[in-house]
Amino acid sequence: MIRTWLASATLAFAPGGAGAWNDDPGPQAGQMTPSLTDRLAPELGRFAVTNWVVSGPGEMAELHFTVDTRPALGGQGVRTVWRVAEDGAFFGELTRILDPETDEVVQHWFATARGEWAVTRQAVSFSADGHGSEFTGEDGYGAFDARTRTTHNADGSYGWTIERRYPGTAWFLVDRGEAVPVAD
Repeated sequence: MIRTWLASATLAFAPGGAGAWNDDPGPQAGQMTPSLTDRLAPELGRFAVTNWVVSGPGEMAELHFTVDTRPALGGQGVRTVWRVAEDGAFFGELTRILDPETDEVVQHWFATARGEWAVTRQAVSFSADGHGSEFTGEDGYGAFDARTRTTHNADGSYGWTIERRYPGTAWFLVDRGEAVPVAD
């Protein structure tokens, strides 16, 4: 269950529609649209990550990772490798690119627990201090709405939250993480 949540929630990207935190007015006349690598620059490098993931009703599991994020694909994308902090075991890989035709982020996630790749597309709203999205999905409990928010902090760290709600329920936290930079 924990790995399922983490695989779907890692770095707060999931399939779906427009974001709720669209503070970025987009490019102005004569300006170029920043690349995905530029937009995610605060998340580049090596980080110690503490991740709290729903493990059952009212229960959160605390997990620890080392996460390395680097530009990829000739600077057109970003690649993140997740390793278990305790023993350095490979946990998963996340590669993200921006589709220039749709302006959607295309995410490829490999989760070692399942030994398979998952591909998602989503509209992500970027702001001066991070990014977010809203989307819908379905799991074993039924259809849900979800929202994500990643915040870049002045000290070089970043954090994220992912919330869900099912029909008739209030928003509740399913994933929260904190990433603190460490020396390469």
